[in-house]
This record gives sequence, C-alpha cells and structure tokens, in this order.
Amino acid sequence: MVEPRPSASVILVRDGTSGLETFMVRRHARSPVAPSAYVFPGGTIRADDLEFEPELDREGLAQAISVRADTPVEPTQAAAFYVSALRELFEEAGVLLARDAAGGVLNVSDSDTSLKERLESTRLALQAQRLSLARVFADWGWQPAFDLLVPFSHWVTPRLLAVRFDTRFFVAEMPPAQAALHDTIETSEGVWLSPAQALEGDYHTVYATAQHLRRLSPFCNSQQLLAFARSKPIRRVSPEVVEGGSGLSVFLPPDLVDSW
Repeated sequence: MVEPRPSASVILVRDGTSGLETFMVRRHARSPVAPSAYVFPGGTIRADDLEFEPELDREGLAQAISVRADTPVEPTQAAAFYVSALRELFEEAGVLLARDAAGGVLNVSDSDTSLKERLESTRLALQAQRLSLARVFADWGWQPAFDLLVPFSHWVTPRLLAVRFDTRFFVAEMPPAQAALHDTIETSEGVWLSPAQALEGDYHTVYATAQHLRRLSPFCNSQQLLAFARSKPIRRVSPEVVEGGSGLSVFLPPDLVDSW
C-alpha cells in the first residue's frame, strides 16, 4: 500500500453574474496524475513549506484546522497545510492571499505594471523551487492571510490506487483586486465555472473533485458557502474502490454521503 502524500487544495470562489463560481485549472494532457482533468488549485506539501520565518502561530493554525475535524493535525503539519495552500494557489492560479504593512488584503491594480511583473517573476521562481513562500513574504514585507482560508474537508485517496494524496481542502473568496490566471507549466487552462457547469460532460473531473462540486451546488453565493464552510463538520473521507467486470467503481460509505 502506497502512503498518501500530504497535500492542500483551495476552492477559490466568487459571485458571478449567475451565482457562485469557482476557479478551476485543467491539468496538462501529459500530466502523470489526472491528465486533462479540471481540478481545484493544489498540490503536495514541499519541504520548504515546513519552514517559515518569522515564526507562525502554529498552535492557532492547528486549532483552526482541527476544531471541526475528526482527524486532528499537530501544529507543524497544520502550518505546512496552510503554507502549501497559499503557495499552490499563487503558483497555479496567480492569486496571493497576503496582507500589506497596513493590514489590507493585497491589491494588484491593472495600472501597476511593475508590481504585476514582479509578482509574475516571483510566481515562476516559486514554481521552479528557487524560492520558498517564506522568502517571498520576507522580501515583500507582507504577511500571509491564513485567515482567508477556511478549512472545508479532508480526503484521502483510496488504498488500491498507485498514487495517493492526503488532502486538506480549503475555501477562499477571490480577493476583489486580483485576477486569477492559470500557470502554463502544470496546467493548460484556467476557467471560472458554476458548480453545475463544471459537472457537465464538457469538463472531465476526478471523483473527489466532482463530489466537492456537488457539495458547492446548493449555494447561491460565496457568503452562503463560507458560512457553511465555517460551521460544517470535517470528516476524514477515503472512498472505497471495487473492481468489477466494467473496471473500478468508486463510492462513499453510506454514513459519509452528504455528511463529510
């Protein structure tokens, strides 16, 4: 049995003209994991995600991610989930959840070409692992806006599969003065979709992504979803896989359906 890799994923949402929308990226067709699938921005924890100076409130982050969960997280690992979530969101969607020296959420004006160019070069350096997220915040004099990440769910890839992830999903509202843009290294497209649109046949999704989209579908706007996300229980989900004549079938245990 392959040990699952600790990972973080961010369900980035906004209020569109017709209701709630979420930003999804399409993995490259040559990707070894979920090729051509539409997914939420995310990825595995890197070694440099475990190190952050100045020191983080690891105990506070552990409390935030564990208080509603049936699988608590110790402080160092909790901080790594949050750091990874911020880093992956910036790398894969170009959105940086940060606060400036005055405490305001980072504003990236369309007219500020210098800031936009510097952010893009920083993003590329992060993707190439020439920078850590801690170094980025230290260089810019900003603070990570961990409070904008709301823990939502905990999913673990089934034991029968060769590549496995132990993923903490977060929900975050799109900052009003930034723009989401997919990267061209790991993904080939980025698009804002309503949950219903993303579940249509035109968009290939893996099982865990589809189940999350179904949980998002009842909500009309981001505030409704965030209120739900802040109060819902978080149960560890590891779908069951059965091999039959038509291949592998994935399903949730009955006690977890709509209650995770």
